Amino acid sequence: MQDLLGRLTALDPDASETLKVVSYFDALVQHSVGVESMLRGAAVLSGATVGQRDGRQLVRIRADGVRIDPVDPGDAWTLREVGTDAVAWIEREGAPHTNDAMILERLALALGIIRARRSVGAESAVELAISTYANTEERAAAVSRLRLPAGPVRVVASPPEPAPLPQHPSAVVATRHGLTRATIVDAASDALQAWGDASGLRLGVGLAVSGAQIPASWSAALVAARLSSPAERVIHADELGLGLIVAQAADGEPPHPDVTALARLDERSLELLDAVIDEHSVRAAAIRLGRHHSSVQERLASLVETLGYDPRTSRGHTRYALARMLLTLAG
Repeated sequence: MQDLLGRLTALDPDASETLKVVSYFDALVQHSVGVESMLRGAAVLSGATVGQRDGRQLVRIRADGVRIDPVDPGDAWTLREVGTDAVAWIEREGAPHTNDAMILERLALALGIIRARRSVGAESAVELAISTYANTEERAAAVSRLRLPAGPVRVVASPPEPAPLPQHPSAVVATRHGLTRATIVDAASDALQAWGDASGLRLGVGLAVSGAQIPASWSAALVAARLSSPAERVIHADELGLGLIVAQAADGEPPHPDVTALARLDERSLELLDAVIDEHSVRAAAIRLGRHHSSVQERLASLVETLGYDPRTSRGHTRYALARMLLTLAG
């Protein structure tokens, strides 16, 4: 497929784009994503709001991946049948784009496959359990199907591959930040043991919650996963403290001026600030960076003026730590 895409890109760009749409939906189907994730993928791909009506249930996902109020499409948009009493559509203002018809066709086929899998697969139950949009009855039914432990559980966010051990229910979910695997584990277990040899995996471990509060654990796990790095590949949401509340409140909002100020700095300057904060001393930071003490002191004075606060003070340290966290999330 990749070789064919390469050749078609040179010969016929439109045809290659069509094949990319096919490959995109094939990947989502292969990962057994649920209805909401499939619609989110189609919305991001098309750059327009995408919806589905299945019986009485309506789901609409905006182009930025955010779920919005359910509104019956009526005759306003071209509908494509997904199955019995189920249709999907793309809400495109003006003339349709080149690949709209193909996206809608592949979306309808993929949603049909999901409907067929529902009776046998646990993936849809996992997605319902973690969804903030499922009602109480739907979530309770999903949790019952998954036969979760009686005590608290956690949701772990990880890359789509590899899958954890079979005893840990999981599903690949299309989020605003890409495909992510959601795995539900016993809160008392070590999350890394769910994957066996997890060397190299970056994980976000959610809060310990009851079955009814699983979406809160998933939301926290996503934040933690985005804060992970090659140096610190497993982040536990519990350890973020009040930072978790700040991160969730700021997510999707315009960046705070403190974050904007950090975003304008180069990597060398950020590395210096991080070293000063971590080492609690300019001299120790200079040793860590392999730079002369006076040059670090001079550059720090310039950065303090640029930021408008001194990160070495108690209040400045808090401002810097929060801004640094939000900058990481934004990236």
